Amino acid sequence: MSAGTAIRSRGTIIKVPDATPGLLIVNGQQLAFTLEGRWRSPVAPAANMAVEVDLDDRGTVAGLSVVDAQQIAREKLEQFGGVAQQQGKVAAEMARQGVGALAARMGTAPMVAAVALWVAWFFLPLVVIEFFGASRSVTFWQILGLNTQDPFDQAGSHGLASLIGLLAIASPFARPFVNHPRANYLNAMPLAFVLAAVVWLLYKISSATGDVGASQEVGGIIRELVSLGSGGYVIIASAGFLAILAFRSRRP
Repeated sequence: MSAGTAIRSRGTIIKVPDATPGLLIVNGQQLAFTLEGRWRSPVAPAANMAVEVDLDDRGTVAGLSVVDAQQIAREKLEQFGGVAQQQGKVAAEMARQGVGALAARMGTAPMVAAVALWVAWFFLPLVVIEFFGASRSVTFWQILGLNTQDPFDQAGSHGLASLIGLLAIASPFARPFVNHPRANYLNAMPLAFVLAAVVWLLYKISSATGDVGASQEVGGIIRELVSLGSGGYVIIASAGFLAILAFRSRRP
């Protein structure tokens, strides 16, 4: 190393100079320093202060200056961002591997159908109800807790039927992990529940009207007021596809 060449490093003051030289840590080593001719900042040095250290060719302290607090904050933010980005990549890779492993066991098409079923179940409108100029769309999940006496009642409650429905739409994901000759029938559970839910809803309407003639009249009114939403089509298509897979796989 030629004379006059300086190396800049980051250090931390651990002792401020007084009657004896100060001490700082640079790259894991303790170095002594004095202020005269070396301290280049307008603020006084303090313990635990981060400093930029210029080292001469002999490894002794040639100059010191305080590291700007904003610079430290930016560096910590960049460091945190780098760690978060790296962890995000790791998490994404784990998720990708998990999805890939699940798709390998379920099959890509059944997994896509099962995921679409979940999305439609909770987020897409099953039906749209129009009543006296008011309109409300409800998902399948919401309609399971719907008050049949008042379709616009916002205080619906989910009970056993909703729990059975969740188990039904989870069944296709469980199928690859069930070692049983009839495990493929788990793919048919969503469609079976949807059909049962429709029958249950019609029964509730019939019970509310009290007689067959009134039930038919109410049914006609419902057909006029209720239209199938996008979620209904997705649920029918996804559940139907999974059910076809269930029974087709049982053919000799």
